[in-house]
Amino acid sequence: MTTEAGLGDIENEKAEKPKGLDEVQAARFWTMQLDLAEKSSKDFNQQGERIEKKYRVERDEYTKLRKSGKRFAILYSNTETLKSALYARTPKPDVRRRFGDRNPIARMGAEILERSLSYCADNTKHDRAYKRAVQDRLLPGRGVVRLEYEPEISQVPVIDPMTGQPGIGPDGQPMMQEQIISQKVEEHYVYWRDFACSPARSWDHVWWIAFRHRMTREDLRENQFQDADAVPLNWTPDTDTRQQNDRNLTDDIKRAEVWEIWDKNREQRFWIVKGYKKALRIDEDPYGLEDFWPMAEPLQGVTGNDTFTPAPDYAEYEDQADDLDEITARISILTKALKRRGVYDASVEELKRLPRAGDNEFIPSKNFQMLASKGGLAVAFQTEDIQPMIQVLEGLYQQREQLIESIYEITGISDIMRGATKADETATAQNIKAQFGSMRLKDQQREVQRWVRDTYRIKAELIAEHFEPQHIAAMTGQNPQDPAFLQAVQLIKSDESRAYQIDIETDSTVFEDAEQEKQSRTELLTAMGAFAQQWMPVVQVAPEMMPLVGEMLAFGVRGFKAGRSLEDVIDQTMQAIQQRLANPPPPQPDPAVMKVEAEMKRDEQSHQMDMVGKEMALQAKAADIQFKQQSASIAVQKAQAMADVRKPAIGPDGNMLQ
Repeated sequence: MTTEAGLGDIENEKAEKPKGLDEVQAARFWTMQLDLAEKSSKDFNQQGERIEKKYRVERDEYTKLRKSGKRFAILYSNTETLKSALYARTPKPDVRRRFGDRNPIARMGAEILERSLSYCADNTKHDRAYKRAVQDRLLPGRGVVRLEYEPEISQVPVIDPMTGQPGIGPDGQPMMQEQIISQKVEEHYVYWRDFACSPARSWDHVWWIAFRHRMTREDLRENQFQDADAVPLNWTPDTDTRQQNDRNLTDDIKRAEVWEIWDKNREQRFWIVKGYKKALRIDEDPYGLEDFWPMAEPLQGVTGNDTFTPAPDYAEYEDQADDLDEITARISILTKALKRRGVYDASVEELKRLPRAGDNEFIPSKNFQMLASKGGLAVAFQTEDIQPMIQVLEGLYQQREQLIESIYEITGISDIMRGATKADETATAQNIKAQFGSMRLKDQQREVQRWVRDTYRIKAELIAEHFEPQHIAAMTGQNPQDPAFLQAVQLIKSDESRAYQIDIETDSTVFEDAEQEKQSRTELLTAMGAFAQQWMPVVQVAPEMMPLVGEMLAFGVRGFKAGRSLEDVIDQTMQAIQQRLANPPPPQPDPAVMKVEAEMKRDEQSHQMDMVGKEMALQAKAADIQFKQQSASIAVQKAQAMADVRKPAIGPDGNMLQ
């Protein structure tokens, strides 16, 4: 373990380092730093490897177990229980406006980031990475997940904007340019032995971190490292002597241990192979992140204030676990010794068949009278007294139960969390035990939630700053030409604007109590109903009170976890109600009045119809009279005409014509 003076020397050395290192200096310097980190964490590494072997019961641990007898798998039991308690389900991003103001651009920016994180979460193996890191946290004591941004770049022709045709270079060949085809951000699990960092007292004082990769010769070439064909392949898996002597096979299975080192002081990334004369490559700040690191602070086991190197949880109860294994082995040995054994009178040959006799089977005896005279079976054979061993076993079982309870007290795992309870216990007693047992567990759960949240924030920063607007629009289902969308993208690409206006959180990584969640929602709905009943009449009389009422309702809802999803809906609803109160619709008439008016209108229409009918009847009667008068006039005219025809014709001279 590094001493306080050693840490001080390291920090002073860090402050005095030059800004730049060439490849040869970098190889020498970082080899020294890696050796220093390996030395400072030597005990941690050895202890972690031993605990992992015990958890999996591997090789030498299994051989030791077979020789010593049975064991009690308390490490496996506690680890599996805590794994489910710390990380039970996949967290979902929850991105909101930091202050809940009515900023539509900030609202859209938060929605874009949340949709982007959800899309990336659905298309990566992040859940498995988190689970594996949580297991590392519970066994050796450190869990690490890093982020990697991977754009796919392709060469495409340069299009002349004037002609719309591919441009031609001076050499007569088409002009080409790099174009990003696709982009992704993924979480990658880092095995705890493949992570190293500078010795320090806390994460804030860590100034370099490193990730170990095992690369083939082809991997070295694909990463475009310098002298890829000359880099030594310095790692070989465990093989037998024949395979080690086989040169061709060794070259195929060998790897180069490449350390990817992130130097926060220089804001550079170094690629180093220990023992090689120079660095494979030196990159400037690869991602441009605000805190430089491509990972959140790792999950840590038992830590103190003197060093950042953790200790495993198992170390706190290892002595009790060893005693538990020893007692379990003794129980196994004594249980095997619990056999029905004894001696019998050899003169009574039938006693040989007695142990093999079936139920309700009687064995005939030739000398039964002699056997009875000697006292019968009670004196014919005698069994070994196993009562002392039974008493010892009972004591061992009691001692084992006490050890298990002691381990539960050390780890903070109460019996109620494992579903073990007593029939005579009340619900209140069970709740008290669950609350007491979960006190320390809640701290660990919050730490896991912090770790996932910080990782999501770095992921959101990578998406916001490196993804092209068209890719963001495709992920989130937005219109890339929408001015509001473009303004929101500009907002999230700015570190300050994004931090000031948008807050990135995650929902819980543990299962919630269904009854508690139901009760919380019931309380929320009851409170909202009572609030609306009290204040809506006031708002109807005084619409100017609507802003105050809306803020009061939002303030009350924020106190309920179940109400967080309702905040935006409440905001929109209050705005709609306020607008409606400001522009009220015309008042609706009284239904009784409407009925009377309808009846009057109906009577009036009936009267008008009667008048129209009478008028039409009068008109018809007048027309009939007129028709009769016209008929009589025509008849008179006809009669007159007939009379005129019958008169003699008179000539000019006044005489009747012949």
